[in-house]
Amino acid sequence: MWNPKFVSLCLLLFLTGVTVAPIQFFFPIYVEEGLGKMVWHAAILRAIPIAIGGFFALIGGGLCDRFGKKMTFLIGMTGSIVVGGVFVVKLDIIILCILCYQGIAVGLRTAGGQSYLIQSVDPKALGLATAIYFQSRNIGEAIGNAIGGELITRFDYGFVGYTTIITMSILMFMAIWMLPTDTQNKESSDIKSEAKESMTVMLAHYQKMIRRPNILILCCIRFFSTFSWGNVSLMMPVLINRNTSVRLTGYYGTVSLIFSGISSVLTGWVCDKIGSRIPAIYIHFLILLSIVGIASSVNSTGLLFISGSLATGTAWALSITMPRFINEFSSSDEKGRGVGITHLAWSAGFMLGQLVGGALESVNIALPFIVAAVAVMVSTVFAFVLIRWIPASD
Repeated sequence: MWNPKFVSLCLLLFLTGVTVAPIQFFFPIYVEEGLGKMVWHAAILRAIPIAIGGFFALIGGGLCDRFGKKMTFLIGMTGSIVVGGVFVVKLDIIILCILCYQGIAVGLRTAGGQSYLIQSVDPKALGLATAIYFQSRNIGEAIGNAIGGELITRFDYGFVGYTTIITMSILMFMAIWMLPTDTQNKESSDIKSEAKESMTVMLAHYQKMIRRPNILILCCIRFFSTFSWGNVSLMMPVLINRNTSVRLTGYYGTVSLIFSGISSVLTGWVCDKIGSRIPAIYIHFLILLSIVGIASSVNSTGLLFISGSLATGTAWALSITMPRFINEFSSSDEKGRGVGITHLAWSAGFMLGQLVGGALESVNIALPFIVAAVAVMVSTVFAFVLIRWIPASD
């Protein structure tokens, strides 16, 4: 598992997480306090780029299978450079343009990174490798959130934005040097030697995939569970900040992501031992428990820390199961497209979750979490269907 490709990928994700985390985590607070707008405004600015990112994950999946994972991943990293501009400019239209480009880049980076992951490790160790892959970035974000809270308190949002742009530019050159060139198997080489696929042909491949019951159910699980997470991830920094301060909100992000690292590694180890199906069911129940905890403790900082950390940890734990399902349900020449189509479901769920959460927050602070709980229940039903009626591959 610990080959140069995997180690380089995880190191780059860790450093990117440290650098970019404050932009992502503090954005709703920046919109509310720095721009003087409502949380709903932040949700809209986030939602459109997320939708774009989902579509470009489909394109990224096709690019990975045809032109290589390294190129796709590197193009995706450029979004982390420009996103620093969000804390520098004040005009909504420019912020939206920056976030839209980041959405495109995230879609490509997700497809490239996860395809790299699936290719670079033994399938028997994919659960643990997935946990390390995701948590490399998450632990970086945990550190970055704490640093970001301190920097914003001591300086301002603009300082964090410029620092992000400079640091990510350096990391981009590191990635070009560190990541090894793709190793192509015969099937991949045959694909690359063919004439260029049109967009219509590429979408036809996705259409065939989504008609398969296992892929369709997997996308439904991804959509509804991420709809829930979209609500929670938007509202938690806002709730913590309203009850405490920007500094403590940053440390909440650190604590929750450290807990997610522990839960993800444990989930990956369990999945390698017994598969992903049974863990996926139990994780759904824990997600539901965490959301109920948040909804019942919106004015209690301590309980919000606990419930929010559980929500973060279980959301990431469920993500750990996804590459194993993708590897099981897709053939050797469609791994990139498998990542792309499930990321589209993730993006759609996250986008709608953020929009609904931002809209309902202005009505009643508990409503986003009630809707999130319902979405988790629907996802749980699909998880039971996956276990009961979709046979496991050998």
